[in-house]
Amino acid sequence: MNFAFNSLHDFMAMGHHGVYVWSAWLITFFAIVFLVLQSRHVRQRFIRDELTQIHLQKARADRLKQESLR
Repeated sequence: MNFAFNSLHDFMAMGHHGVYVWSAWLITFFAIVFLVLQSRHVRQRFIRDELTQIHLQKARADRLKQESLR
């Protein structure tokens, strides 16, 4: 079996393209992490806002029901 690189240093250098290759990997990795974290934050905010709306609507319905019973 033939490996493309003879040593770990050659692998990291990627034939003098290592800076480009590894910076592209890092940018991609951080972009994916950012998108996952941002999506979780937006989802949690959406759920919180929806629960708040549900509670407000329930409170309003209860208040209207109490006023109609008077």
